Amino acid sequence: MINLRSDTFTMPSTDMRKVIQNAEVGDDYYGEDDSANRLEDYCKELFGVEDAVFATSGMLSNRLAVMSQTRPGDELVTDHSYHINMFESGAIASLAGIVINTIQCKHGIITTSDLKKAIDSKPREEFYTQVKLVSIENTINSHQGKIYPLEEIKHISEFCRKANIRLHLDGARLFNAHVATKIPLKTYAQYADTINVCFSKGLGAPFGSILMGSKETIKEARRLRVWLGSGFHQIGMNAKACYFALENQLDRLEEDHRLTKLLAQKIAASTPIQIDLNSIETNMIYFDVSQFNITAADFVEQCKKDGVFLCEWLPTTVRIVLHRDIQEKDVLFAAEI
Repeated sequence: MINLRSDTFTMPSTDMRKVIQNAEVGDDYYGEDDSANRLEDYCKELFGVEDAVFATSGMLSNRLAVMSQTRPGDELVTDHSYHINMFESGAIASLAGIVINTIQCKHGIITTSDLKKAIDSKPREEFYTQVKLVSIENTINSHQGKIYPLEEIKHISEFCRKANIRLHLDGARLFNAHVATKIPLKTYAQYADTINVCFSKGLGAPFGSILMGSKETIKEARRLRVWLGSGFHQIGMNAKACYFALENQLDRLEEDHRLTKLLAQKIAASTPIQIDLNSIETNMIYFDVSQFNITAADFVEQCKKDGVFLCEWLPTTVRIVLHRDIQEKDVLFAAEI
């Protein structure tokens, strides 16, 4: 089975398994796991931030970002198509007690104009909810792995700082944007109050995400991590896998992007499926199957029977995600199917 459902299905490489086996471990709850400490310190240097905290997943790091920068009754503004709304809104509302104000932006890119409209869309007297946090996403999952333009991030950052609103960058796939644009990770980090990245997608680690920001914010996030049931003990095996992935497997994302474009070209050239090749920027392809009078579930099921596993994203939308376990021969076979 060629699994193109998500880059979360990446398997640890043989070399990574050896590193995991020999990892130094301690008790992270007491700050004594050398591998976890090394990963956090490395990320602080890599992103040029004050502090960092290891988390189980991108969803946990998003939750910690929200809860450490808001209080119940505050408002978060984000695009409706972002992961933090589509898959996390219920949990965030339940745990953080905040209002999520979703807006629909062109290509999922929130501009300062969009943000101003969202703020002005309701009364903001002191008795009512106040916007305390804005969350953006890079790359933008629901928009085919689109890269959030750096200039727009700069504008949003400037707007938020003038308005005393915090900015969170959900960078679950920021490494894809970094590899595609060559923009330094430190550059992205300097425009956000908090930023997270995920190691268990394109980088191929089996576990883990990291949240970064100021010492004060990360201190609170670390406390909340325990409150949410993630007071880690011997977490070093997972941390060492993430460290190995950062040092050794980042460049492979370029090949993922190349193979994504190749697959899109093959599909567009040999089928009636409509794909805008110019919109393929990283490792995702989205297409609509409504023209065939079938559902995405039907399409996915037929492909699965023939050996290719895709993602049913919406009722008539199919998603394909390339990752390090897919080679060119797999792409050619998948296109044929």
